[in-house]
Amino acid sequence: MREYILKTESTLTFYVNGRKVVDNNVDPEWTLLYYLRNKLRLCGTKLGCSEGGCGACTVMVSRYDRVKGKVIHLAINACLAPVASMHGLAVTTVEGIGSTKTHLHPVQKRIAEAHGSQCGFCTPGIVMSMYTLLRNLPKPKMKDMEIAFQGNLCRCTGYRPIIEGFRSFTEDWEQSQAMYNNHLNNGISNGNGCAKGDQCCKNKFNGVTANGGCTEDQAVLFSKTEYTPYDPSQEPIFPPELRMNSSFDSQFLVIKGKRATWYRPTKLEDLLYLKSEYPHARIIVGNTEVGVEMKFKNMIYPVLIQPNQILELTSVATCSSGLRIGAAVTLNDMQQALRNDIESQPEHKTRIFVAIVNMLHWFAGKQIRNVGAVGGNIMTSSPISDLNPIFNAAGCQLELHSKENGIRYVTMDHT
Repeated sequence: MREYILKTESTLTFYVNGRKVVDNNVDPEWTLLYYLRNKLRLCGTKLGCSEGGCGACTVMVSRYDRVKGKVIHLAINACLAPVASMHGLAVTTVEGIGSTKTHLHPVQKRIAEAHGSQCGFCTPGIVMSMYTLLRNLPKPKMKDMEIAFQGNLCRCTGYRPIIEGFRSFTEDWEQSQAMYNNHLNNGISNGNGCAKGDQCCKNKFNGVTANGGCTEDQAVLFSKTEYTPYDPSQEPIFPPELRMNSSFDSQFLVIKGKRATWYRPTKLEDLLYLKSEYPHARIIVGNTEVGVEMKFKNMIYPVLIQPNQILELTSVATCSSGLRIGAAVTLNDMQQALRNDIESQPEHKTRIFVAIVNMLHWFAGKQIRNVGAVGGNIMTSSPISDLNPIFNAAGCQLELHSKENGIRYVTMDHT
């Protein structure tokens, strides 16, 4: 047994809605959703499909990126995220942004005023997807909003009133409002509040158009002029302890439960040692595959290993033959790295990057891409594993490490 095993941390520490949670009695098989609802009694986050497809369980997870020097906010599926993976992170649920007892957050208020909620079961997840987008991008575009909602389903309200309420946060809507007001100031109006005159969509299609209509086509349903202003400076701050104290990042975490043990090593050599000791251990990044197996196939995995703090597996580097991407790099981070190269490299060098980025747009939802890793996508080898055909066609090279055999290289191809 290696000496480092004696220098481990077994207490889970993270923040929920600004409150510090310290727990030394956590089961590695618990999901974040289970912990929120059953231990913290925060029941606003809902259990829907239980496999990351509907978004009813969406919460915001925040971490401090010490390389970039800024806080990163991610919308994730709490139904799949292991609570053990929250060590050193901050979680925000729908209760943490506002309520009828105190005051509603502008995101909550606008979806209500736009009639974007009926049964309300999916609403908390939709609210948190929009809230996370605004925390990362206070003035998003309509395209950003559409991508943010890829992982959210609404079974009864339909999407149009939700979009009508939330598009008022976008830069596109503010520009159209400015243009509309400019036309009014110049005396250009059809008398019905639209600068398009007789071409107003309200006159043509009773307010319903393919592109969402003109700026005032929904005024009969709700008044956008009465919206509560959104001020990014009034949002809760990221917990100072997590920003100033880097010890959480470097801790070797070991959490033991009744049927499983969770390991979070921080060095590659430690990961290789654990995999040598427990060859059947499952390596967990986003838990988007293993989590589904545990729930619907009743699979039991006694050893779970999280590699998210290992530099070699979480970094992206440019090399002469392209990009070197760690297996624990999330699909979202890989997509951003590819886009950066597409913008900076000649077109003939980035054709395969363009193909991957285009495919990722249709890959699951935003919540899954925020946590799912490229290595997991490769190792799943599923018939519906969207990226593997592209990797095979491109002849991507895999760099494999093991304690016994060192480093070897395997080229992906169609044979």
